[in-house]
Amino acid sequence: MEKIILNKNDLNTLFARLKDEYEVYGPVAKKDQYVFSMVENVEELKLDYDTTILPPKKYFHSPVQSMIQFSEISEGDQERSPLVKRALFGVHPCDVHATLSLDKVFLETYPDPYYKDLRKQTLIVALNCKKPCRNGFCASFNTGPGIDIGFDLCMTDLGDRYMISVGSEKGRDLVSGFLPAGEEEIRREKDIIDDCRDMVTRWIDTEEDLGEFLHQNFEHKVWRDVSKECLACGGCTTVCPTCYCFAVKDVVDLTIKDGKRMRFWDSCMFYEFSRVALDHVFMPEREARVKQRLYHKLAYYQQQFNVLGCVGCGRCVTACVKNIDPVMIMARIQADPCEEKEISLYKPPHKKIESDENPWMPYKAVIKDIKKQTCDVNTYTFEYLDEKIKAGYTYLNGTYNLISLFGTGESAISISSWEEMKGTFEHTVRAVGNVTKALAELKVGDVVGIRGPYGHGWPMEKMKGRNILLIAGGIGLAPLRGVVESVKNHREEYGKFEILYGARTPGGLLFTDEYEKWRQIPDTNLYLTVDEVPQGMEWNENVGVVTTLFDRISCSRENTVVITCGPDIMMKFAVLGLMKQGWSPEQIYVSLERRMGCGMKKCGNCQMGPVFVCQDGPVFQYAEIMNLPGGVF
Repeated sequence: MEKIILNKNDLNTLFARLKDEYEVYGPVAKKDQYVFSMVENVEELKLDYDTTILPPKKYFHSPVQSMIQFSEISEGDQERSPLVKRALFGVHPCDVHATLSLDKVFLETYPDPYYKDLRKQTLIVALNCKKPCRNGFCASFNTGPGIDIGFDLCMTDLGDRYMISVGSEKGRDLVSGFLPAGEEEIRREKDIIDDCRDMVTRWIDTEEDLGEFLHQNFEHKVWRDVSKECLACGGCTTVCPTCYCFAVKDVVDLTIKDGKRMRFWDSCMFYEFSRVALDHVFMPEREARVKQRLYHKLAYYQQQFNVLGCVGCGRCVTACVKNIDPVMIMARIQADPCEEKEISLYKPPHKKIESDENPWMPYKAVIKDIKKQTCDVNTYTFEYLDEKIKAGYTYLNGTYNLISLFGTGESAISISSWEEMKGTFEHTVRAVGNVTKALAELKVGDVVGIRGPYGHGWPMEKMKGRNILLIAGGIGLAPLRGVVESVKNHREEYGKFEILYGARTPGGLLFTDEYEKWRQIPDTNLYLTVDEVPQGMEWNENVGVVTTLFDRISCSRENTVVITCGPDIMMKFAVLGLMKQGWSPEQIYVSLERRMGCGMKKCGNCQMGPVFVCQDGPVFQYAEIMNLPGGVF
């Protein structure tokens, strides 16, 4: 790497070159702390700063980001703010590494145009550390005190001068004309960084596989103790340089027609963060949320993005009024670990999608038909207005779309038609939330926004030549309906087919007018059940939960694939009941379709342990997730 020497009295020259082309932001004093702020001259910079309150991620992943401006229910255009070239001056190594971690989230799969634009317009001048930060432990992860990647220029204070490492062509242009460093200065720089590393007293021992070790200690008593201390205020996630979770909301003006779709920083520490369909919160306990944050930083991030989610900056400790400290937590666990047990680490399926189009922008689709299923469930037939999009739209059984009504929001809904259906597609929707209730008010001919499809669907290829056992509960039959139709249309490709379907009452059953056709599919059995029958209603099928139909299963276990979707409690007891009867977790597939957020593994709302349901699923082989920390259902 090319290295340049800069005399301290020449720092003004470098700064002036930056100011000619960029807005310059750097560390400045704010009472007894420091913040990144715009600076007009070198004298404002505090290059001996400890750490800033907020990390420089705010310049790439904005606390508030306007994404789409809209008018009326389905008209939207990407919000484009004027881009200004910015230079971040004096960024510590830990924050540079944090930015590289955020790049994994926002730039690799479904590149985020807002983050990408800001990142592209920003130049980074890093600053190696001469002394440890007060609560820092960056040396544990080799994210400080020095750095050799991720910057355009990197400075090291040698006392009477700066060593400048060049990391890009833009950086090289800025230091043209300055003298190259000699061997003595290079050795001096190394000694300064080594001395700083030796002064670090706060460490997390990473000699063994940290992720595997943490999975071994998921039930350690320390988590209960920490959860009792934690206030769940979200301060730790706000100041964290690698936290990226956000919420998306539509904000309308007084006309109730025009507005903007915006995203806001959010936190996994908040009770409402894991709220999903039917108002279900799947991480209600504070202990679960405490674990989620720290496991995500020290284990799950590595599993998903092949890089640690903690850079050891120590901001979370500084911000925490209860002084909750990852270093102390890990020391307690490592001093008295749980008994070793066999564990398996989740490996997400690889999926990389690159496009120059804005993945947040939905396409307009018209409602062609509405069919009432129950008192609060309708099946909607949609057709894209753009003929090119219509012709190119394909999906797999079990995947989903995001249905968008500007001014109200968007909601992830499984596709209930079958993958060979062309021109139109269907969604079967229960009116339970803001978006779905607003959808229920629309009529044929109205236009909505739709983006997708997303996720991994049912294993149609693996099921060929094998028996299929389909188990559904309530509206969970909707994402399975495509499988039924595919089997019906290609009957010779599959073995015996059995459908077990239950609902609370006969009035809650879906697709009732299709049952007779399903029963006519060769070598197919359809068994229905309800939890209860209202007084005076005629019902000739089974009464009881869906597992009471298990004694009617005639498929041989040796050559059968099981697919199931429904309420969590139904799937839990269905899976447990099957495994008790000798079915293996490898032959069982479940859909966690209620737990879906943005669709692109970015907002964090759907995360269960190391799994992002929206992209890694919603369909999973049970064997892959049965040992997830915290459980599945």
